[in-house]
Amino acid sequence: MTPRIPRAEAGPRPANGRPANGRLRFGVPLSHLLGLVPVLLLISGIQGCGPVGDPYTGPVVFDTARVVVEDGDRSHELVVEIADTERRQIRGLSGRDRLDEGTGMLFLFQEPRAADEGFWMYRTRIPLDIAFLDEDGVIQRVLGMEPCFEARAEDCPTYAPGLPYRAALETNRGWFAARGIGEGGRVVLER
Repeated sequence: MTPRIPRAEAGPRPANGRPANGRLRFGVPLSHLLGLVPVLLLISGIQGCGPVGDPYTGPVVFDTARVVVEDGDRSHELVVEIADTERRQIRGLSGRDRLDEGTGMLFLFQEPRAADEGFWMYRTRIPLDIAFLDEDGVIQRVLGMEPCFEARAEDCPTYAPGLPYRAALETNRGWFAARGIGEGGRVVLER
């Protein structure tokens, strides 16, 4: 047995099935709805092209983990946000007014990065240190980075380590020096 689906009656209908007054059941002229078709197609086309919005301002959620930074007999813990996707890596710490003590951001890359592929501080408001790590988490280079308030990202300096790397750890400026940590130290991710 086929279920019977009731039809809403909107007054007399001509043979073509449309209401006689040219309006839909809710009183909206059909011509107004047809005018929305190009707008809806444009919106759906834009959304199909990838994430909507500026990666520097749209919502981005970071997972967190704990890292231990070892240097000789000393070890120091940080709670880090993990930047392991392109969108998270683009956002980084941009737009923040502060970075809490004992925290940082760990950038993890699927493939090794070239020596001249660096970081910039576009829309980043706080001075940071960055440690570039090899595949074993050994610190290869530590650089200080200054905030960049330029209108265009291309006008911000790039901070590149000058050697290939697999990950990078950003902290508040001076964090590594205050603890005597430099090249040869090791970062261990504990998930």
